[in-house]
Amino acid sequence: MRSSLKILALAYLGFATALPEPGYSIREQDYKKEDVITRDVCVVGGGSGGAYTATRLRQLGQSVVVVEKASLMGGMTNTYTVPGSGLKIDYGVVVFHNISIVQDYFNHYRIPLVGVDLNAGGTVYNVDFTTGKEVAGPPPDPTVAIAALAAYVVQLEKYPYLDTGYNLPDPVPEDLLIPFKDFVKKYNLAPMAPFSQVGGGYADIIEQPTLYTMKLLGRDLARSIVEGFVTTAAHDNGALYEAATAELTAASSLLLSSTILSVTRNCDGKGSAAIVVQTPTGKKLIKARKIVVAIPPRLSNFPGWDLDGTEKGVFGTYTNEGYWTGLLRNTGLPENAIINNVGANTLFNLPVFPGVTVLHSTAEPGLYNAEYTSPHEADDESVKAKIIAALGRLEIPGVTTTPEKAVWEVFTSHTPFFEHVTEDQIKHGFYKRAMGLQGHRGTWYTGAAWQAHDSSMIWNFTETILPAIVKG
Repeated sequence: MRSSLKILALAYLGFATALPEPGYSIREQDYKKEDVITRDVCVVGGGSGGAYTATRLRQLGQSVVVVEKASLMGGMTNTYTVPGSGLKIDYGVVVFHNISIVQDYFNHYRIPLVGVDLNAGGTVYNVDFTTGKEVAGPPPDPTVAIAALAAYVVQLEKYPYLDTGYNLPDPVPEDLLIPFKDFVKKYNLAPMAPFSQVGGGYADIIEQPTLYTMKLLGRDLARSIVEGFVTTAAHDNGALYEAATAELTAASSLLLSSTILSVTRNCDGKGSAAIVVQTPTGKKLIKARKIVVAIPPRLSNFPGWDLDGTEKGVFGTYTNEGYWTGLLRNTGLPENAIINNVGANTLFNLPVFPGVTVLHSTAEPGLYNAEYTSPHEADDESVKAKIIAALGRLEIPGVTTTPEKAVWEVFTSHTPFFEHVTEDQIKHGFYKRAMGLQGHRGTWYTGAAWQAHDSSMIWNFTETILPAIVKG
């Protein structure tokens, strides 16, 4: 047990690093030979960033092991298989940018891609979900919206360093700090404001510093909105992670349903880390020279880690929002339709959150995808109930919803979503400290908090840190 005197002594001497959690031996001799895993890199998290990082590091000659707490890889990529027909329905990550990094990644796993038009087909209903009523007036003119998007990109071009990571200058430009709603007004960009919702899950992005919209709606996403996206030919984005799982498993480089118990870095005085992991078959000891963290950087995700004051300061500063997605049957909604949440009396007619983001039909008759966004976290059951209640409020002419009959086929939380900080924290160097953690104590970071909730751009960002990881 730690003594108070020892903790005080360490603090006095400037050793802010936490002591390892008691009870987890990091001595190799305390484990069976088959329970000791020695690799160049331990990747923590098998979602979008983690799977890509592991794949690329192996291509670059590094040995890896991935630790994933879930029973499968993929993170926010969710694919449902319809019983009987085997039809695949993507209800998490749906599309990707048509860029070489994406093409190369899918080619590695021999998964073909096809172009997709998100605006193709279907009856669109614009409904204010707070009242359930359709929003009157003509739909927005797409020509005007695209022209405003082009004008937005002109402003975005001033900040090329936003393409990858948060490497901000000091001082941070004022336009990046002001709320996006003020930025829109300043540059007369109102027709493009709804594009700030294109990623889904961002509850109050127009109230947040413009930096966050520019990170999400970056230059390549703006291009993709105009030119189109790609998706898997089988409409099975989960196939990417099934292929990655097979490759990593064959190389004894994947631990699923596994939880990190303790992390001790520089355990040998030479920079190596000792990582104790609880797996379905017992505890394992991972010995790795480097660690890549590909999970949300919140303090609750690092129990047992030997975090120092700098790491705690960064991870403890982020706040986040909530995002959920699921597939619903027996709604009473028409086939081949999209019901968008549009504010009848809000700024730029943006939706009011917390609330349903969108309800849209899928390729399976009678099966609807429901998405829900909130500026704060909530439990899954309450979110389900609110979606059903919103379904019951809909007053679409000729449509009779049946919320009492609705059944969830699948429902998934993507919370925590959109890790962010305040304008003042950005101004006073938060992201300089955060980006300074890359390589700190032999640890690197990737994922949405370091880029945006966009798999293609997370992979693009990851490419920028790979050389340092390999060299380290």
